[in-house]
Amino acid sequence: MDKSRTPNEEALDFVSMFNEIYFQTFTHNLSSFVTDGFLKDLFEKNPSVPKDKAQILIERFGETANPANFSTQAQATNIQPTTLSLIFSIALYAASKSWDNFSTRFYMRFGDTGVDDDDDDD
Repeated sequence: MDKSRTPNEEALDFVSMFNEIYFQTFTHNLSSFVTDGFLKDLFEKNPSVPKDKAQILIERFGETANPANFSTQAQATNIQPTTLSLIFSIALYAASKSWDNFSTRFYMRFGDTGVDDDDDDD
């Protein structure tokens, strides 16, 4: 890795070494769907009260997880829209939570690095 173009070598080292923490956080976020019972609730075979799987997904992840949004992909892949929504939503959730953890730690350590302002070119 060429560090000569980076003025803050410590920040670059932090980013390089953070991958293990990122994947630990990612794994933790993925496992939370098992430990909090979300997947059990979603895939319960004989629930005492019928559950609307689409509504469960929307409540957990928001309107973007509505299986209706995945109908075109479902036809192309022959996978149920609910399953596609679940896969997409879990992956996006875990990745965004892990990124949030990284960016929070970075800013706590290095502060705002400022905006790259190239207006000096006049």
